[in-house]
Amino acid sequence: MQRFVTNLIIFSCLWILISEGRADSWIVGGPVVMLAAVAAVLLATDHDWRLSLIGFLYFSVYFIRSSFLGGLDIARRSLHRRLPINPQLIKYNLRLPSGTPRVFFMNVVNLLPGTVSADVRDSELLVHVIDGTQPIIQELEKLEHLVANLFVTKSKINWNAEGNTP
Repeated sequence: MQRFVTNLIIFSCLWILISEGRADSWIVGGPVVMLAAVAAVLLATDHDWRLSLIGFLYFSVYFIRSSFLGGLDIARRSLHRRLPINPQLIKYNLRLPSGTPRVFFMNVVNLLPGTVSADVRDSELLVHVIDGTQPIIQELEKLEHLVANLFVTKSKINWNAEGNTP
């Protein structure tokens, strides 16, 4: 029941974002959200994580802020006469456990302006960035922490793992 309620809240929030908060959209949105929550419970596999509502709120604020500021940065770069970019491929050692949290992290990297998950091998993510002089590693670490707090896992994450250097 808790999983259903959590899914219902998440899908309702997504519907509010998609429909721009229009009350009349719930004629369609209500049944869609309900079916999505039921389907998510029925199709769910056993996993060693649970979603955190507080983690979702922190992640949402970070994602919206980063998307907005990143979009402004990309617009500024594209309109600049000299096109100030320094594209690079950066290796990033993943510390999230395999499965949904890691896949979610890699997909979110794709949604942030100026970054694309180019390849993943074992626990190493190759990220294409539009400007390698920016503190990309620190941003990825911050994002990974937020995703870890969103997906509370039973397994311990080694945050002191070596290898992520700019």
